[in-house]
Amino acid sequence: MPVFDKEQSKIKMVILTKGRDDNVVWHSPINQNSRGEQDIIKSMLNRLKRKELFNKVNVVQFYTNNLLIAEFKYSL
Repeated sequence: MPVFDKEQSKIKMVILTKGRDDNVVWHSPINQNSRGEQDIIKSMLNRLKRKELFNKVNVVQFYTNNLLIAEFKYSL
């Protein structure tokens, strides 16, 4: 069984980057599906903050069932 799967993961995180950098989509780990949405969002943000990609982030959006459930904006 895969760790991440766009069909089985509970939450999708869309990372909108600054400038001309490509936007990125991450899916939550399937083994976290039983956790609450806020717990999953917190853990996904913590993972993102440890990546070099975080320095290029403009907006991070979280979706479940194609509905926006949270959005975080980061200033330049």
